[in-house]
Amino acid sequence: MSAHDAQRALAMIQRAKAKGRASDVLLTRAGTPGGYDPETGTVEPGTPDETYRSIGAKFGYEQSDIDGTLIKQGDQQLYVPAKGFVRPESDERITVGDETYVIKTVEVVAPGDVDILYIIQIRGV
Repeated sequence: MSAHDAQRALAMIQRAKAKGRASDVLLTRAGTPGGYDPETGTVEPGTPDETYRSIGAKFGYEQSDIDGTLIKQGDQQLYVPAKGFVRPESDERITVGDETYVIKTVEVVAPGDVDILYIIQIRGV
């Protein structure tokens, strides 16, 4: 996807939001558990879960894109602006509206060194 196409996608998400057609997106990245350090006799604290919020727009795949292996029937593409969001990772869970999905792949649109858009392949859990 070119930078121009990405800008068009971002504008489309904003128009969808204005019309009430964009969805709230929530990604919760699990923290790390604490643990006992036998050398010091202390319990090391873990880190808390981190939550990231944005808006996004879902799109179905074209029938010709569905191969039954990498892209399955029912998979969708989720477009999320990168600004203020974290780069998603495969196998994380993401909530879109009231539904929870698993992330299969993430395409990062980053002309230069700055992420501007994430195109996320999501699958129902």
